[in-house]
Amino acid sequence: MYSHHQTKKIISLPKLLLTVIFLSTFLSYSFLTFNSESQEQTPADNQEQTPSESQEQTPSLAEKVFEKYQTFLQREDIKALLPVVLVEIKRPENQALLIPETINLVVDNPNLLKTFAPDIDDEFITLLEEDEEIKTFLRDPDVQSLLQDIDAIDELTELLRLAELSLAERVAETHAAVFEREDIRELLPSILATLRKQGIQDQITPELLKSVVTNPDTLKTIIPNIDERFITLLKEDMDVMTFIGNAEVQLLLQDREAIDELAIILNFNLVLPVTVKISPASVESPRRGEQLTITVDIVDGQDVQGYEGVLSFDSTALRFVSLEHGTYLQGELLSVPTPEVTDMVRFAQISVDTPAPTADGTLVTITFEVLSAKASELLLTDVIISKAAGVQLPVIIENAEITEPAIGPWDVNRDGNVNILDLTFVASHIGNDNAPPEADVNGDGTVNILDLTLVASHFGE
Repeated sequence: MYSHHQTKKIISLPKLLLTVIFLSTFLSYSFLTFNSESQEQTPADNQEQTPSESQEQTPSLAEKVFEKYQTFLQREDIKALLPVVLVEIKRPENQALLIPETINLVVDNPNLLKTFAPDIDDEFITLLEEDEEIKTFLRDPDVQSLLQDIDAIDELTELLRLAELSLAERVAETHAAVFEREDIRELLPSILATLRKQGIQDQITPELLKSVVTNPDTLKTIIPNIDERFITLLKEDMDVMTFIGNAEVQLLLQDREAIDELAIILNFNLVLPVTVKISPASVESPRRGEQLTITVDIVDGQDVQGYEGVLSFDSTALRFVSLEHGTYLQGELLSVPTPEVTDMVRFAQISVDTPAPTADGTLVTITFEVLSAKASELLLTDVIISKAAGVQLPVIIENAEITEPAIGPWDVNRDGNVNILDLTFVASHIGNDNAPPEADVNGDGTVNILDLTLVASHFGE
């Protein structure tokens, strides 16, 4: 109903409240003359309300007014004018005149203003007559009490200021003392980085956060490897307990963008190290001539658009056969050709236009031929994981080992194959009292036909 008066509102609202102050100068004397009883009753009424108000400190008077009129107080015209008006209202000479009777009289009969301010704009009178929100606001006993309470005015001003801040800004300001602590600055960044992960975010519910307040160990259900020092703080440190129980903190923990904004405000680095690992981490060597296939996987990647690395191997145990890129990166892809190698293989790929849609996946699959079934290592070096615009992510590398196969005693020379070499070795020691232990295949203390037969039964393995 007031939209067509929007421009006038911005100009006229201070006039309304300041004129009310001006008008009250005259009316207060009238009340002393013909309404002294009513004026004397007002302080008594206020005193009667004080005990009940003191019993209801939550919410405070300012909080009640803010909650009831938050939408009105955040109207653009009101936001522009209210700080100035509240400063004027707080002046001692004006405080003495802001009695409810004066305010109600003007709100009920806006034309009365012309008696004391003949030059007042008619549009201003119309605004006061038509804007029900302003009238309702000024008639409210809580508002009238607040206008006579400088501390409540200051509290309302602070509430309005905080309302203009983002969620992250409010949390950073409200809990500034906690965020300045060295132990919190050490522990919290990695926890926030973990909480903002998409898979974790799906598990953060209001119910879970409420449970964490009463039982901090609940946090381990979504972060199994969380630092125990933080769990201890949640159990024993009152400031940290208050922090995690705050409603706005709990809202922030369910909002990835708010977490990111808080990190910027606090200068926290929320980038989790990316893990690049060889899978499986340990594998028994296949037999000579067979193939061994491993993958290079990524864990906890964040908006990855490119990767490269070098996989080194024992060229006396393995021979490189092939490399195939996985489906971790998507979009328009550019792969770097794999050069001919003897003991290492280099791999690299970028997505020109699309970050990886998931945090975890397979970068490459590599196949080797086994030259010798023996123990060796697979080592990753020169690993680079990149976001857009060439932003490099920190990397944790997990290498792998190839173990010797569980060779049967019939593979006498331990070369991974049972063949003519094993047969001739055993045959050469039949009946020899000083035969080497490996020639006694069945372990009965004698090298004889039984040992030769046992080797022959596994021939070709």
